[in-house]
Amino acid sequence: MSIRTFTRDELADIGVPFECGEYAGTAEELHCELWDTTRWAHVYEFVFRNPDDGKAYRVLYRTGATEYQDQDLWNWEDRIKGVEVEEVQVMTTVWKPVEGSL
Repeated sequence: MSIRTFTRDELADIGVPFECGEYAGTAEELHCELWDTTRWAHVYEFVFRNPDDGKAYRVLYRTGATEYQDQDLWNWEDRIKGVEVEEVQVMTTVWKPVEGSL
């Protein structure tokens, strides 16, 4: 697993997570999904293509669960770990009711 460490300023300079694609040199947003919730915060998984090396990275960021919750976007970390990721198709199996059995 390849990990790249970003500073807060580096992520801000490339627009991660809120300004991706708005300006030249900003990152391309590939995926954003609510990943976890806590009593005070929503934790998002954010995948972006880094403009300087063309690789895709996943970072986690936080927002307050309500407008009254003061959360730091990067959980008070000065260095944010970005895990290099790639898109992979996954087949899943689900159980569905048999037609006409209800």
